[in-house]
Amino acid sequence: MKESEPADAVEPPPEPEQPGREQEPIEFAPAVIETAGGAIPRAKVTRSLTHGGITGGQFLSIHIMAAGFPLIAGLALYGWRALMTIVIVVCSCVAATAAWRRVGRRGQQLTYPYAIWLGLLLALTFPPHLLSDAIQVGNRIVVAWPILPAATILLVIITWICGGLGSGHVHPVVLAHLVIVAGASSLLVPRVSLQRSHAFLGDVLRAGDPSRVETVRGPWNAIEQIPGQDAVRSAPASQLLTGYTSGIERPAGSFLSMEALLRDQMPPLEDLIVGGAPGPIGISSAIAIIVGGMFLMYRGVIDYRIPLLIVLAALIALLVLPVPVAIRETARQWQWLALRNRDVSLPVAATFANYELLASPLLFVAFFLATETGIRPMARRARAIYAILIGLVAAALQLYVSVRVGPYIAMLVVGLLSPILDRWFVTRTLV
Repeated sequence: MKESEPADAVEPPPEPEQPGREQEPIEFAPAVIETAGGAIPRAKVTRSLTHGGITGGQFLSIHIMAAGFPLIAGLALYGWRALMTIVIVVCSCVAATAAWRRVGRRGQQLTYPYAIWLGLLLALTFPPHLLSDAIQVGNRIVVAWPILPAATILLVIITWICGGLGSGHVHPVVLAHLVIVAGASSLLVPRVSLQRSHAFLGDVLRAGDPSRVETVRGPWNAIEQIPGQDAVRSAPASQLLTGYTSGIERPAGSFLSMEALLRDQMPPLEDLIVGGAPGPIGISSAIAIIVGGMFLMYRGVIDYRIPLLIVLAALIALLVLPVPVAIRETARQWQWLALRNRDVSLPVAATFANYELLASPLLFVAFFLATETGIRPMARRARAIYAILIGLVAAALQLYVSVRVGPYIAMLVVGLLSPILDRWFVTRTLV
């Protein structure tokens, strides 16, 4: 009896085009495979945004669009000097890339879209007052603007050493920022923010008497405006927290409790959520960073588990690790799990942890740096361990070293462990 002929191969219809997105040709394999025993079905070929369904240029353009949310917030809070800082850093980064593309084989791996992306990230980590030729640091007047082109040249050199996009396990922006902090830490302390009446167009250096530091008594969108100046000079939340937990701060009187610190010295918490307190250009508005991160998750270019686990691990660690619950002239009272102390209630401990999260660059690291495909591990379980380690290490460094740089150091250290985590959690076949 004659065997039946296998069915003809049928090609699945092409996907409908999406507006605003360039479609790439996809070669579909036959829907069936002809064998001696007959025709068997074949797995369908589908487009994946993170596995071949998007080009490197599209990948970077999505990230740049996501960074637009903290960028716009930074322009509103810090005005035209923030805009010019970003323009100078990005243009310098492109110019330095054009020069280093001529250096060896590694130079050919440098691309202009990646340079723009890295330059934008680095600019967002800087305070806006660096665009000045005269900044008072203590009793000295320092020229600060050369830091901007110097940082971009350093960034391109680090990128060249790492091998370009998707290579190495050290994020160039993190390493470049830490090197600049090591050389000019006092210049990177944020000092000023615009008053709401001068948003977008004001000058952050028109902040009145340089020796006068205001104590913020209300939220940015409701506080009384100071006439005759565009900006207000106040102590950043990161500096106040670092002084309290690291042993630098001394009480004005005989006693300083955690509750008194949060009530009398810290800016309103909503100024860290929405924006209004002194800070780096792209890190001052937590809600803008979260919206940008959610855009990346919506487009499917980052793993949502990484920022989620980083924030949860850091929050738990901040509630558990020992912190000073009171500072006296002669001693500090430290407490594991501070909310167990009778002088620290659950709302006070939770508020302190929230200040630590929002005053640091942890959210920026979690959404825009730690999710870099060349830095994070490839295995899913390894990424979970990687994210938890970043959160734990960042919390410890914020409490005992510095709120401003703790997450960056954690990102640098844990990123070096990515190859080890991948080896531990590599997927093994059964046969």
